[in-house]
Amino acid sequence: MSDVVRPGDRRRPPRSGASLALVLTLVAAVLAGCSGSVGAGRAVEPGLEVRGGEAQPVRAFFPGPAEQATQQQIAAGFVRAGAASDGDYETARSFLTPEAAKAWVPEGEVLLYSTSTPLTVKPQPPNVAVLSGGVEGTIDINGRYVNAAPSTSRNVVFEFARVKGEWRISKVPKDFGRWITTSDLGNLLKPYTLHYLAKDRRALVPDRRWFPRDHLATRLARAQLADPPAYLAGSVRNDIPRGSRLTADSVSVNDGIARVEITGSVPTDRVQRENVWAQLVSTLLQDSRVQAVTVRVGDVTLELPGVDLPVRTLQQVGFPDPPASSTGRPVVRRGDSLFLLPSSSAAGRQPEKSGHVDLTRTFRSLAMSADSTEMTAVDPDGQGLSRFHGTTRYEMPFFGTKVGHPAYDTRGFLWAGGIGLDEESDLRLWAFNMAGDPATQRQPAAKAVAADWLKERRVIESKPSPDGSRVAILHTAEDGSKPQLDLAGVVRGPGGEPTQLAAPQRLGAKLVELAGLVWLSDLTVATLARRAGSTEKRRPYVISVDGQEQSLAEVSRGLAITSGGGERDILVTTSDGVVLSRAGQQWISLGPGTDVVIPAR
Repeated sequence: MSDVVRPGDRRRPPRSGASLALVLTLVAAVLAGCSGSVGAGRAVEPGLEVRGGEAQPVRAFFPGPAEQATQQQIAAGFVRAGAASDGDYETARSFLTPEAAKAWVPEGEVLLYSTSTPLTVKPQPPNVAVLSGGVEGTIDINGRYVNAAPSTSRNVVFEFARVKGEWRISKVPKDFGRWITTSDLGNLLKPYTLHYLAKDRRALVPDRRWFPRDHLATRLARAQLADPPAYLAGSVRNDIPRGSRLTADSVSVNDGIARVEITGSVPTDRVQRENVWAQLVSTLLQDSRVQAVTVRVGDVTLELPGVDLPVRTLQQVGFPDPPASSTGRPVVRRGDSLFLLPSSSAAGRQPEKSGHVDLTRTFRSLAMSADSTEMTAVDPDGQGLSRFHGTTRYEMPFFGTKVGHPAYDTRGFLWAGGIGLDEESDLRLWAFNMAGDPATQRQPAAKAVAADWLKERRVIESKPSPDGSRVAILHTAEDGSKPQLDLAGVVRGPGGEPTQLAAPQRLGAKLVELAGLVWLSDLTVATLARRAGSTEKRRPYVISVDGQEQSLAEVSRGLAITSGGGERDILVTTSDGVVLSRAGQQWISLGPGTDVVIPAR
């Protein structure tokens, strides 16, 4: 017989000896059967941070082993108790032998399993039990979230021994950390942002990680010291001296001041010092206990002339403010004319012309520059691009076939996918330097952006991030099947020219029928898709750079997606030529339109 491990209800902590006895009796009765419950017997109590910080969420605790518990019940109880939020995991360790309790590393990988898919525990006499379950995702020891592919499962083997006549787990696999339900994730861990430096300019580039909130300043600092992730390789750098580590493996926080003491060489260049400060201050201020930061490298306090310590803001250390994003209004194509997209209150009024040249509907997939002065579109035969500057059309140099949706970035480059010709047939992505007036100079040549992982694929859309250091790529097989969404760092050469992409990080692994792509912020993109295995219609999904997905309300016949600014400003164009705007959990019509184009931002 196997144990089925299911999520259960939380219970309030006992208030008296009698109620405690009743709770223990009920827990023993549950454990004595052939099934256990992930949440059964869970006690909860509210709490506050030491020194009166922000209110914490409900805390979860679990009962220890019952007398004469079976191997299945011990394994189920151990997994269940690993979801405690106390950070010490003493109850979970009570299911282990003393030796196994010392060897187990709960701060290792966190595996997420769905509340709709029970875990099973099957005994294999005389002293082994196998834990099995479907995997929704994992969070590694560095806080990196990875969405699992559909139907992913995992088996774990526990060994047992008797301790004073009671079964205990004597061996936990080395890579086993904790297994928790997807519904418990938000209670036990939260997303935070690490910060790296763009390689070609002074700007912070974010990366998202998941950590428990206990010892948060230490966790954030430890992660910030490490190298950037593979998907950002070559596009960012870490100006904290490589190989540095926390001197005492912790960051102390007293009176709102986080004291970061690290090993390594002391930066002597002022700009590098400013960058180190910018990275650590931006990251550590996410801890609600931290209002300021001091940094010490070896025996030397990291100082800057004219800067009073501790540091509370990036402005103190002279780090440049991020450039202002474009504020141009969305433009909609109705027939062959371009108009400023009306608001919901003005949807029925006479539209206002945008000032751009009319484009016949045979030119598709419009893109607009950051300053709104020009547009680019795919030619009617799909084999090239045309640039529209003022009232003049300019043909872009031919570079390939099956051209995808073009997109400007904020640094003046135009991106477009396609399939290369002849000796360049393996190429799939290009960039054009669009600086200058096309009326007075030759049109820019297409420069290939190297990305081996795009071979034998077709790039449908390539959308650079607002900071220009990353690009989201929607690509399919060459026949248009198997759409996939990936994120990769952009390696740039002289003048900011994109030259190659880093290794990809998969986004939307559980989504199918993807269409459309837009950045909503520096941490999220959106696409139209359907969850694999579901019967739902295609709908917008908001996806964070770590792969977390959030679905929005269904959209009938959704064809393309963009945004006037963020998640609240999402716009969907339907196959029957209507533009829809998000209004809470509903979609309202902004009138007819076959294309909506936003200035690059």
